[in-house]
Amino acid sequence: ILTHLRSFEMEVNRFYTNHVMMVEPTKFFFNTETACDNEFMHNVEEDNEAIANKAIQEHRDLRAKIEEAGITVTKYEQMTDDLPDSLFPNNWFSTHKYPGNIDNRLVCVYPMKAPTRQREVNPKIIEDFTEPESHTIDLTGFCEKGQVLEGTGALIFDPVNLKVYANISQRCEKDVLDHFLEQFNSKCQEPFRSVVFSSCTSSGTPIYHTNVMFSVLSEHIVVCLESIPDEEERKKVVEEITSSELNKYPKKLLEISLDEVNNMCGNIICVLNKDQEPCVIMATTAYNGFKPENLEELKAHYKIIHSDVSTIEKIGGGSAR
Repeated sequence: ILTHLRSFEMEVNRFYTNHVMMVEPTKFFFNTETACDNEFMHNVEEDNEAIANKAIQEHRDLRAKIEEAGITVTKYEQMTDDLPDSLFPNNWFSTHKYPGNIDNRLVCVYPMKAPTRQREVNPKIIEDFTEPESHTIDLTGFCEKGQVLEGTGALIFDPVNLKVYANISQRCEKDVLDHFLEQFNSKCQEPFRSVVFSSCTSSGTPIYHTNVMFSVLSEHIVVCLESIPDEEERKKVVEEITSSELNKYPKKLLEISLDEVNNMCGNIICVLNKDQEPCVIMATTAYNGFKPENLEELKAHYKIIHSDVSTIEKIGGGSAR
């Protein structure tokens, strides 16, 4: 049994990284362009300079805690002061390297909805993360057509089981997803397939990004089934997560509520530390917002790293993920 468990850990953990990239804000303020479909954003009557100073400190504190946990961080800075959402680079940029499937790093650049977010694309970051044998998928041409696919905000990868989970929304268009998957699979030895659904907040508003209500960890998938109104889609998502027939390594489903979603409990990420131990990074809002039994389940399987990013959450509508 122990040998099997160790084999499982080695097989699964090789798909998780011990190196993350962060973009530190220089200015941070409420972005009216992105607020129209992000219910988690809130405008406050506070000086923009004070808001920016709080956000910068929160970002630095989060980075320090990640580094203290033995995880490598590569830091960049916001390119220009008029790009307030630059600290969420995962929406326009992702990299993939899955041993035995994608052996050479794959760099993906995504089309963003808001003009300010389209201008976040940083050639320096793309250059630095492109290796001699890398491949690149650049989807930014879809911006001219008004079509959108916002990176790992929209797409949740399960590289062990060869799936991409996606909540269809204004930030995740099915046509662009299908085109992306065709391009992505052309670089894979084993193809991925998409699992799509639609989700809503407690007010009935479509959830703008999948990673608000869905996260793939090494042993679990965290999902808010309550946010998926269609019963057949809900059943399909549960089966896709747990079925031994549909997965090489079925995940344990950790169900969160809409209240937990509002506390950013779905917006978490699994990485490895220097000792190859799985860690989950989350905001303190999430840490305090999980139901006790859900938090205990996570603590039993992962090292938890949490930090206060409440200003970033309130103004920007995003969290630690």
